[in-house]
Formats: sequence, C-alpha cells, structure tokens
Amino acid sequence: MKRNEILLTAFLEGGLVMLLEVSSPLIVAPVLGSSVNIWAILICISIAALAIGYFLGGRRAGKGAVAEYSMSVFALNSLVVLTGWFLIYLQNNSNIGSNNQYFSWLIIIVLLFIPLLLFGSTTPVLIACMDLQKDRKSDIVGKIYSISTCGGILFSFLAGFYFIPSLGLSHTVLWAIVFTAALPLVFYFRQKRKQFYFPLVVLIILSIGLINAKPALSDSPSVKILEYSEGINGQLIVADINKQDHNERMLFINRMGQTWFNTTSNYSIWGYPNYITSLGSIYPQGSSSLVLGLGGGVVAKQLKEYCKHNVDAVELDGRIVEISKKYFNLRGFGIKIFQDDARRFIKKSKKKYDFIVLDIFNGEIAPSHGLSKESFEDIKERLAEGGMLVINFNGFLSGKEGRAGRSLYKTLLAAGFKVNLFATNETEESERNVLYISYLKEPQWKASINVKTEDGSEYIIDKHFLPTFELNMSDAVIITDDKPVMEQLNRFAADKWREGYYKNFTLKFKEEYNIPLTN
Repeated sequence: MKRNEILLTAFLEGGLVMLLEVSSPLIVAPVLGSSVNIWAILICISIAALAIGYFLGGRRAGKGAVAEYSMSVFALNSLVVLTGWFLIYLQNNSNIGSNNQYFSWLIIIVLLFIPLLLFGSTTPVLIACMDLQKDRKSDIVGKIYSISTCGGILFSFLAGFYFIPSLGLSHTVLWAIVFTAALPLVFYFRQKRKQFYFPLVVLIILSIGLINAKPALSDSPSVKILEYSEGINGQLIVADINKQDHNERMLFINRMGQTWFNTTSNYSIWGYPNYITSLGSIYPQGSSSLVLGLGGGVVAKQLKEYCKHNVDAVELDGRIVEISKKYFNLRGFGIKIFQDDARRFIKKSKKKYDFIVLDIFNGEIAPSHGLSKESFEDIKERLAEGGMLVINFNGFLSGKEGRAGRSLYKTLLAAGFKVNLFATNETEESERNVLYISYLKEPQWKASINVKTEDGSEYIIDKHFLPTFELNMSDAVIITDDKPVMEQLNRFAADKWREGYYKNFTLKFKEEYNIPLTN
C-alpha cells in the first residue's frame, strides 16, 4: 500500500468507528432507554473493543502481509455490520427479540463491539505499513492517529446532522456497509482477485438496493403515524390513536410519552397540565408565565388560552418546536418560543416572571443541570415578587424509586424555597405525576380555578397537598452542579416508567400496528 492509501484507510477506519458509535446507542434507545447508565455502558463497550483491537493488531503487525490484513478486516466488517442490520430488521419486523432487552444487547455486540474490535486492530497494522515507507516512527504514529481522528470528526458530523435525521438509523447502518466494503473492493479489484471482489460488489449492490427499497410506514385503522424522525437528540413520533368515542394524539421521545392530547375535546388526557393551569390561574390576566420544556405545547397553550397570560416557552429540540406548531395547534396563540437550553436561557434572561413551569424530561431522563440547587437559585432571580415555580416530576416518593423525588424536594428547600407537593389524582405512584409547588411567599390558593375530574367532581389543589412530614428523607441528597446525580438517583423510577411504556405502547405499536422500533 502506498502512503496516501494507508492514510485513506486510517481516515475511513476512524470515521466508521464514530459512525457506529453515534448510531448504536440511538438504535437501542427505544428499548434500553438513553439514560446516563446506558450511555456509560455503551462507552465502556466501545473503549473495551478498541483496546482489545489495538492489542491484537499490535501482535499481528509484526507478522507481515499488513496491507492484506487491513483490507480483510474491512471486508469482514462489512459482513459483520450487515449481520447487525439484519438483527435490527428482525427486531423491527418479527417477534424475535421484542419481549426482552437481551436482543438489543446482542445488536450492540454485533453492531458495535465486534466492528470496533476489528477496526481497532487495523491501527497498529497501518502504523506498520507506514513504517515500510521509511518515515520517522514518531511522525508515523502521529499521522495515523491524526488522520483517523479527522475521519471520526467528519463522520460524527455527517451522522448527527445528515445521515440519521435525513435517512434514519437503519439506512445509516446500510451506508456504513457501503463505505466499509468499498475500500477492499478497490484493493481486490486492482489485484484482480475476483473471488474476493465479486462478493463485495454483491454486498454493496444489496445495501444500496435496501436503501432504495425503504418502505413507507403503514397506517392502521387504530393508529396513524403523523411524524417519525430520528436525530442526535433521539427518536420522535407523533401518533393519532383512534378510540371508539374520541381521538387521541401522542408525542413520544424514544418511545416515552411527552404529550397526550384528546383531539376531540382539545383537553389533555394527563391531569398534570390541567393542575398546572389551575395553579397559573392564581395570577391575574396579563401575568407573565415561562414554560421550560415545551413538549406538545399543551401547558403553554392552556396558560395562554385559559389564564390569559403572556407566555414564553423554551425548548432545546427544534424538531419539537415544529411538531408543537404543526400537530398540537400551537400556531396563532401568540406564545413566544425560544430554542435554547432551559438553564442557559435562565442564565441569559433578565425578565421577571410571575409563574414558571419546569418540565424538562427528555424521554425518561431528568437532566441534573436543570434540577440542581444552583439552577433553582437562578430561577429565583427570574421570579417576580410573589411568583411561583412548579416542577412536573414522576409520581414516585417512596422506596428506591422515590429517592430522586425526595432529593428534588430537599434540593428545593436548600435553594430557599417553600415547597408543597401535589399528586395528580391517580392512586398508584407509577400512574401519577407529582407537582413540586415552590414559592417564597404563600400564594392565594383560593384564587385558583379548580380542576374538574372525569366524574365531574372538583379536585381542589390546596386541599390535597401531600403530607411531606411523612417522607423518609434519610437517603435524600442535595443535587448540585458539582454533584449532578439526578439521573443516577432517578434510574429505578425511570426503569419502571420505561417498562410501562414499553409494554403499553412500544410493543403494542409494533406487534399490532407494525410500527418499527427504529426507521
């Protein structure tokens, strides 16, 4: 191999490693989730694969035929990645692997661990190839790792901003096969080794054919998919669910519900937006409200429509902003939307708000930086005199699942807030939300509009505050920027939450309505 060919191989090796590293966590997110624990495990798997590959490649580099070895690794990896794609296809289109997480871990082994191990083994071999070019050894190592890193940068950018959002995850994997097979194809073609390059030609044609044969998502009488997109921030789905007496619309992030809306009555199916609206109604018309975490925009819209507030909303993901306008009727309400991180917006803003809502779940993930003591102290600076902060959180307060909720309560107290806890009227912790109602000056509770429940009765918020003195606070911790452990504390609650969604929506969508886990 010539010097430029060696450097091109290093460039593609680094690029393909990062393409698989970016894609693989998103492929398994609808089943395994996207918590910090899952990401940490996948990073460990990636690094372990590369470390083993470097070690094995170092032993192989001294045995000669280094160019042939590198090309054989690329050829073999094209078959391995194709096997991974078929596993994704099986999970999407059959009952294989649907009912447990082990199949997703098998996908990770085949699509991430094995390819990275093989690609990693080429790095020492490529250094040995360059050594044959009589360059200085110090220059050789630097060139190989620098070029490989440049490939990783480019392919990471392409994966996050083009391949995944434009083509979908499964097609990104197919393009990875094409890139992986193309290099050894040229090598074997130049050597006229037909027994090797004909199979690679077939593999590339098959992959391109599968890319062009991508079927459209099918609708059923019960479910119609309005939006299905995949990106670096996760998978988004908007689905209409037809019931006998009404229609429902849901927004999912990584198959976790974010908004659930009755399109017949224009009323939220979840109770918590209505109770937040009730709390907002304490403040007179023309008051300023800030909603951090837009989702489908139901809370922002109800504060504008029913409370007549001037509403600002902040959302990090631009896709969700467009979805809220297109599918949840947010256009024309005069709500000012900022695409930004909630914490960063609070830091930059100079405006005072009477009513602030913090609802920043991303799937099942509650980001620590937005729920820390320092974050709440920043929010205090943005509250007008007599203002209120309301945080929507999961309904767990007891046991290991409730440790995150108890820690959130303790953190708010440490930030100087007085706090009342209000549970939506579901009885089970796993089926309710808890609102953390935080303030410096006691609000005028009686000024609020009471929420009517499904049976027509009124559920008066200040009559149903939870008895916080009963909480076992012995294991609660204060979340700080220096100790950002919210995701870790919330992992047990998140697992239960995801388990319920996986059973009641993800599997049902797949098995009854043929909606794939990834596109």
